[in-house]
Amino acid sequence: MKRDILLIPKGFFGDILLMTPAIAALSRSQPNSSITVLCTPATAEFVRRDPLVNDVIVYDRRKEHRGFAGLRAFAAAVKARNFDVAYSFHTSPRTALLLKLAGIPERVGYSDASLGFLYTERVAKDAGVHDVLRTVDLIKGELDDVTRHQFERLRESPDEHAPWADIRVPESGGNGLSEGVRGLVEGGEPYVVLSPGSAWPTKQWDAEGFRGVAKRYHERDVRVVVVGAKADVPTARRVTEGLDVEDLCGETSLEELIGIIRGASCVVCNDSLALHICSATKTPVVVVFCATSPRFGFGPWRNRSTILEKSDLFCKPCHRHGSRSCPTGTRLCMTGVSATEVVCAVDQFLGEREGGRQARYLPVVES
Repeated sequence: MKRDILLIPKGFFGDILLMTPAIAALSRSQPNSSITVLCTPATAEFVRRDPLVNDVIVYDRRKEHRGFAGLRAFAAAVKARNFDVAYSFHTSPRTALLLKLAGIPERVGYSDASLGFLYTERVAKDAGVHDVLRTVDLIKGELDDVTRHQFERLRESPDEHAPWADIRVPESGGNGLSEGVRGLVEGGEPYVVLSPGSAWPTKQWDAEGFRGVAKRYHERDVRVVVVGAKADVPTARRVTEGLDVEDLCGETSLEELIGIIRGASCVVCNDSLALHICSATKTPVVVVFCATSPRFGFGPWRNRSTILEKSDLFCKPCHRHGSRSCPTGTRLCMTGVSATEVVCAVDQFLGEREGGRQARYLPVVES
C-alpha cells in the first residue's frame, strides 16, 4: 500500500545523519511509499542528495515562516500535500502544533515531546540504546517482518548484520572538492584529522590537549589536518599557532569536510558532527567526551572507535547536550584527558591493519 510519509528531524547535521538508518529501514519496508523530509534551509540541500528521499520541504522558522502567522501559513501548505502519516524526531512544541494544524491524520512523536498530547501516538524513548535505534523505534510500525527482526537484534548487538543500519552520507564523486582538498584526500599520504570544535563549549576537550596531539604527530612527521566550522576558528588557532600543521578550519564545505574525514587514517574529535561523519565513513575515531556521556546514545556507531572521558567526576555528565559554561567552574571534564592518552589511542589505529568495530571505552580516573 502506498503511503505518503513525512519525517521531521531535529535541525543539526549530526541529527540528520543519525536519522539515515531510519530512512533506509523505512524505504526497504515500504518500497511503494513516498518519503518526504521537512528540513531547515541549512540542511535541505544535503537531504535532497539522499537517493532514498523522494522530496524535501523547507521550513524557515526564522524568516519566511516566523511567528504564529508564518506557522499557520506553512501548516496550510503542508496540509495541501495530504500526507498519511508524520513522524517527528523533534520534541519541540512548534513541531507538534504544526502537524496538528496541518491535519495529518497519523502523527507520531516521542513521549517526552512538548505538547505531546497533540500527537495521535507517542513512543517512549529508550535511554539505554544508541540514538540510531531510537529513531528507528519511532517508525517501527512501518517496518516489514524481516527489518523488524533485524532491528530487534541490533538492540542486543549494534554489529549484527542489517543492510540498512549504517549511517549514510550521500556520495558526491568528488565533484564538490576544491583542488587543495582533492590533493589532500587523493595524495596517498596518511594524515590525522583534529576537529577541536563543538556547538557547545562544555563539549570541547581543552585546546591545549588538541595542540599537544598536533605537536606529537608533527614531531613524528605525521601529517596533521585541523578542521571545523567558521565558529571554531579561534579554537583552531589556539591549537595550531606556531605549529607546521594544515589548518583548514572554517575553509571547507560540508562536502569537503566529509571527504577529508573519509580519507583520514584517524580522527580526533569531541562529541560533535565530526564523530557522526566518522561513523558514516567508517573512519577510525578517538572521541573525547567532556560534559556529556556516550550513555546518552550519541557515541560512535558501527565503526572502529575509542572513547576517552574523565569519568570519575561527581558532576559528570552535567547536561544531556552540553552547556555554555562549566557549572562548577573547574572544567575538569574538559582537561582531565591528557594528550598522551589520546596519542596512544590514535597510535593503535595507525598501527593496526584491521580491527573490530566495537567501540573501546577508556575512562580516565585518578591514579
